[in-house]
Amino acid sequence: MDVLTMMRTALPRLRNQAERLMTDQFTIQRYTGRHVTDPDTGVDVQEMMQVADSKGKVQTSGGIASQVVTASGDSSNVGGNVPVWSLYLHFPVTLTGLREKDVAVCTASDDPDLVGRKFRLVNMQSEKSHATARRWNVQEMPEGD
Repeated sequence: MDVLTMMRTALPRLRNQAERLMTDQFTIQRYTGRHVTDPDTGVDVQEMMQVADSKGKVQTSGGIASQVVTASGDSSNVGGNVPVWSLYLHFPVTLTGLREKDVAVCTASDDPDLVGRKFRLVNMQSEKSHATARRWNVQEMPEGD
């Protein structure tokens, strides 16, 4: 059996294994471009529409192993080490149609600190033929954003 055939045979099993680790739930929203008045606050806000509900997983990498030296001019950290953390969301391969700037809201998780947190999708990092998940680079949105 050649390598390509082995990969195609194994891919469904590998995708299933990846999805078993996706124990969080997300609602994915998209800005419509229209503005509406928030009925609770009276503030003009951008309207959002729901585009998907999906299981997923929050993933980080970096920290101590990814420290960079900066000399930003900030006197509290001139020439110091700043830990750099990367933040990702993993979704099933079957979840298609997401776009940059969509917002994923964690609606359920085994980690109660994740529930309610919002993540802006920055760009997909799993654009490949044999992906086991849709992996997105994300930025956490500050509370109230």
